[in-house]
Amino acid sequence: MLDFYFNDIVSWLKSDKRISNWTTIYKQWEDNNSREYLYCLLFPEKLIKEFIKHPTWSLNITNLQPNYVHYSENKSKYYRWGIESKYEPLVYQQFYNNIYPTKYELIEEIQQFFNLYFDNKTNTYVGIDIASEESEVVKIIKKGDKIEFKIRTHFLRQFLYAKKLVLGFQLDYFRKLDKTLAEQNLNENMFFDEFTQHYNFSICFKDYCLKDKDYSDSRLLGKAILRGYESQNIQTDYDKFNSEKCEDFIVDINKDSGNFIYENCNKSEFKKSEYHFYTPVFFKREVLLKYYNSPNLYAIDDGFINMKGSWRLSIDNNNYDFIVVYLGDLRILSHSEQLYWKSFNIEPQSEINKRRFSIDFLSSYYDPEIEDLKFKNEFTSLNKLWLKKFGFYLISEFDKDDIHCFKTIRLPLKNEPCELDILILNLCKVLIDYLNIKEINKRLNSEQKDLRSIDKFEIFLKLNQFDNLEKVISFYKTLQKLRSTGSAHRKNSDYKKVLNNLGYKDFDEKEIFKAILNTALVSLKILINNLK
Repeated sequence: MLDFYFNDIVSWLKSDKRISNWTTIYKQWEDNNSREYLYCLLFPEKLIKEFIKHPTWSLNITNLQPNYVHYSENKSKYYRWGIESKYEPLVYQQFYNNIYPTKYELIEEIQQFFNLYFDNKTNTYVGIDIASEESEVVKIIKKGDKIEFKIRTHFLRQFLYAKKLVLGFQLDYFRKLDKTLAEQNLNENMFFDEFTQHYNFSICFKDYCLKDKDYSDSRLLGKAILRGYESQNIQTDYDKFNSEKCEDFIVDINKDSGNFIYENCNKSEFKKSEYHFYTPVFFKREVLLKYYNSPNLYAIDDGFINMKGSWRLSIDNNNYDFIVVYLGDLRILSHSEQLYWKSFNIEPQSEINKRRFSIDFLSSYYDPEIEDLKFKNEFTSLNKLWLKKFGFYLISEFDKDDIHCFKTIRLPLKNEPCELDILILNLCKVLIDYLNIKEINKRLNSEQKDLRSIDKFEIFLKLNQFDNLEKVISFYKTLQKLRSTGSAHRKNSDYKKVLNNLGYKDFDEKEIFKAILNTALVSLKILINNLK
C-alpha cells in the first residue's frame, strides 16, 4: 500500500543525491491512487536561497520556451527560455494544441556536450567517446501517457560543473486512500513541513466525496538541490586517451628462470628496453570472439580489426593457433581494451612468419593462407567476375540485418557444437539463401522456375557450359543437408550419416568446419576458373 505520509519521498529529499547512480530529471506519472510530477531547473548558485525558500514550484515545463517577454512600459525583448530570470530546463515540452502528440525533449546542449545518440529501440541516449566506447547516459521510460527522464548522476554532475549551475528538483506528489481523514485521525487543517538550506517539503490532506464514496488524499510539495562536482580534471579527448594507463604484455621467457618477461606497450618507454615497437605479442585466437560477436561495430579482415569510427589494430590472424600483434600497436587500444587482450596473452610461440614480415616491412602482398580469410577473398572475387560476365551478382546484396552472417564466417574459436551450428547456418544463408534467384529465373523457362534454388543454379551452370559443375552442386546439396539435418533442426541419425559420408566422423568441430570451408573454396575456385 502507498505510504500516505510520503516517508519514502521525504527520506529521498533528505538524502545525499550525489550517491545515486541515476537521477530523475522529469517525471509525469499517474496511476489510480497516485500522481507524481517532478520537474528540474538549472540555475546559478546565487538563486538557491530564492528557489528553496518555499515548496511551491518556481516554474513548470510550460513556462520555458524561446519567446519574447512583453512589458507594459518597455519594448518586448527576446529571451532564450522566454523568461528574464536565469532559470533553464533540462527537459522541455513542445505542445501542439492536442492536434499532434505532445513531445518531451532533452535539451540540445547536453546532447552535444556528451555526444549523445538517441536509440529509438531502447529510448536511451548513448554517449560515444573518442575510443568509440558507449555509455548509457539518459534513459526515457514511457508507459502510455506516463513518462520519466533519468540521467546518470556522474554525467549530470559533470554537466553542472561545466555550466557552473546547480540543479533544483521540484516535486508535486499526490496519494489517495479509500478512507476519510477522520478514519486516519487526520483533518484538513493538519500539515507537516520542513525547511532547510538544501531541501524543503510540505504535506497537506484533503477529504473527498464522490458518488457516495468517501476517500482522501495527501499532497507533498517539495524541493531539493544537487550540485555539480567541485573540481574536474578537464582534458581534451586526445589528452584523456594518451594519459590512460598502458598494460604490460608477455614478450619473452627468461632463459634461466623460465619466468615470463613483460614489457609495457607505451611507445615512450621502449627506449628503456630491448623490446621495441615491433616485438611480436601472442594471444589465443579466442580473443577475436568479442569482435565477431559485434559485427555492426567491428570488422575483422586479413591483417586487421577495425572498430567503427575509432581504432584499427594491425594483427596477424593467418594462423590456426594464435593471433600476433606488435607490442607498439597495442597502444592504440583503450586501457579497458588492453585489459581484455591481456586476458588472452600467451607466451611467444614462434618468430614472425615470412608472409607477415613481407607485408609489414617489404610492402609486398600475399594471399592469406588460412581458410576463412581465403574464403572471403575468393567469395568477393567470384561476385565481381560474375557481374562482369553476366551483368548481375551471383550472390545478392546482403540485407543490413544479415550482413553479419558473412562477416562472422570464420574457423571456430572453440570446439563447441553451438558455434559449429551457427557457422553452418551462416554459410548456408550466404551461399544458398542469397543466391540471386531473381536474376537466374530470367534465364530459365516457366517449368524450371518452379524448381528449388540449387536446382535452378545447376541448370544455369549447365546452360552456360560450366566445367566441373558436379562438384559445385554436390557441395551446395551437402551444405543444405548439414543445415536441414542438424544446424536448423533437431539432430538425428541423418546428420551423423552426412558427417560419416563426408569423412568427418572422427573430426572435432574445428576440423569439421575447416573441412567444409576447404570444400567451399574448391567450389568457388571452379566457378572463378570458368569465368576467366
